Amino acid sequence: MRLVVITLLALVVRGVPNADAQTENALQSPRGLPSHYGEIADATRWPSSAVGVVTVTLNLSHRRFCTGTLVAPKIVLTAAHCLFADDQLLNPDSVQFLAGVNRGVPAASSRAERLIVAKDFTSAGPWTPQRSAADWGIIVLNDAFSIRPVPVKPMTSEQLKQHAGPDSFLQIGYGMDRPYLPSIVRNCQVEAGSDEKVFIYHCLTNSGYSGSPFLAEIDGALSLVGIASSANKKERFGIACSATQFAGPLAELMQALEVKK
Repeated sequence: MRLVVITLLALVVRGVPNADAQTENALQSPRGLPSHYGEIADATRWPSSAVGVVTVTLNLSHRRFCTGTLVAPKIVLTAAHCLFADDQLLNPDSVQFLAGVNRGVPAASSRAERLIVAKDFTSAGPWTPQRSAADWGIIVLNDAFSIRPVPVKPMTSEQLKQHAGPDSFLQIGYGMDRPYLPSIVRNCQVEAGSDEKVFIYHCLTNSGYSGSPFLAEIDGALSLVGIASSANKKERFGIACSATQFAGPLAELMQALEVKK
């Protein structure tokens, strides 16, 4: 694996009022960026409709956002580091998911009821591929969405190598360069990592794309195979947490929620 300087992708926004973030003003596009990353995706069409913005309100003047994916009616998948303030897991009330944000307006929104992160994830210390391997977080929402979720299917390193090729993977997310509309890379370049816990990508690597999904067609169905964890924005090179890490805990949670109905 190449050694490059890796930085977190989560975006920190200052001076934003403490509101529900459902207007275009809440997700203003920053000035001075030379270009956008990827193309504009249609937020009304699946799978982009299931991808949205995870907002975190820390105080009246400090808010940040990442990208999340609806993987069940009440479950959103994102990066674990997006759910921490320093070394503390956030209060669920401060986390909100806005699905299918289109010019700043979401198709649906809900605050978090519960936050779950990998047991071995740590928010402290230098960033390493090992930390990316544990960089997954689950948001259980207060409200169920009627939007079609994205299925999760893990891929082994061998399957990933066999699957790699033009147009085999795509990535969707909301970044600092275009926070009010979803961006998409349809020919995302993905490479196997040193083990099945992570893989390498060359796609959306700007701030805000943490937690953004990598999708591939498996057994005839488009499925989520990993999420963005860390990246070098200048080189557009990043490390993703593979679905091999969270598919099991996610399935157990879905089953538990189904039993409670």
